[in-house]
Amino acid sequence: MKFMIRLVILLIVLGIIFLWMKTVMVWQRQVVTAEIREDHRRTSITLDSFLHVQQLRKKRLRQFCRRFPQLRRVKASDSAEHLLSTMTVSHKLRTLYCKPPDVSIDGWEELIQDLERRSEVTLRNVLPIGDNSSSIPDRMVNYNVATLARVLRTYTKVLFVGDPLERLVSIYIHGHSGEVSFEEFIEDILMMETREDGGSTSSVLHLCYPCFVRYDHIVLLDFLQAEASHVLRRMGVSEAVELPPPIDRQMKVTSRWLSQELFQALDKELLQQITELYSWDFTAFPLRNQLFGNRTLSENVKLS
Repeated sequence: MKFMIRLVILLIVLGIIFLWMKTVMVWQRQVVTAEIREDHRRTSITLDSFLHVQQLRKKRLRQFCRRFPQLRRVKASDSAEHLLSTMTVSHKLRTLYCKPPDVSIDGWEELIQDLERRSEVTLRNVLPIGDNSSSIPDRMVNYNVATLARVLRTYTKVLFVGDPLERLVSIYIHGHSGEVSFEEFIEDILMMETREDGGSTSSVLHLCYPCFVRYDHIVLLDFLQAEASHVLRRMGVSEAVELPPPIDRQMKVTSRWLSQELFQALDKELLQQITELYSWDFTAFPLRNQLFGNRTLSENVKLS
């Protein structure tokens, strides 16, 4: 009799586990389908829509910068080398772009390098700048104030912005997952990256100076495929040049799922501290936090 009871209980437990696994699989398929639809939407945008979105992003950034005038200045001690340490300059394409150093922009960097190597590539409809770009040194260490001003005045400037919390997960997985727990990794980030003003040293606001440098284009990494072609056209690159296809969508979905799992396992206090650390990024740019229900964190910005 006891054996039969145990057998029934075991079957019930196995049935519950089976139903749970089936539910998870169905949910994952739904997520993948939604992501594919969203990616299709993000890769389809007209020029008018692109220009309108750019105006909205720049307006939002200007409003943020007015609230924090200290971000609109560069300290005298900051050399041109430091200012351009996270910027990549292409003299042939008369373009500079900025991104956090540990972020890989899917296909963009390889495309720029390829265009620089190809002798037949020329820019269309480029306004004369009245300067000889060959006189600008290739090594950023040689940039002086006058050269820096010339580049910032005449080159197309592109800023790439992504979710800083997803970037943390990527750094952890590729460099620290076998050494420390994710909680210990986040604690180290809070200790090492917190500035006196409460922001993060790895924030795009402190790495790319968007309140000081007037970027021509602000590209969100989630919309890279849709917006890169318009950026290339605005740079004067031929319409025959396109960004390579994106990475596997399933891989992106899995990465976001893992990010959610890692952050949701943190205690509330630690979670609040890390979101506050990057709250400026979420306020200055229209980032949707995929890790916390697709909501913004602008209410967490510090008014210091």
